[in-house]
Amino acid sequence: MPTPLSRALLAGAAFDALFAVAILAVPGLSASLLGIELPPDPIYLDLVGVLLLILAGIYAAASRAPGRYPAVAPVSAAGRLFGCALLTRAWATGHPRAFLILGIADLVLAVATAAAWWREHRLSA
Repeated sequence: MPTPLSRALLAGAAFDALFAVAILAVPGLSASLLGIELPPDPIYLDLVGVLLLILAGIYAAASRAPGRYPAVAPVSAAGRLFGCALLTRAWATGHPRAFLILGIADLVLAVATAAAWWREHRLSA
């Protein structure tokens, strides 16, 4: 039976994998749906997509046995908080509303992951 931490990690994996596939497979459509411009050199967006796929794989592996990968959940939560800060700052300085929406999504995933990790960590201690 999946634990709340397993589900939070799997949600993060799915979010990152879907976003990665969208920007790798259909970058123009993804950019237009988000209301953002594509970077002039697509290699940077492709690199972000590949890194997101790697993260999704790590989160998916950890979701199967969070106890075997004890650092993944807190590192994921911290990284998503940094992502939230970066994205919301971008929105606050004039970037499209999509940055705020993605920042909020990162915040939700960070809080869910951190809370589930804290609960599981506390119960196992």
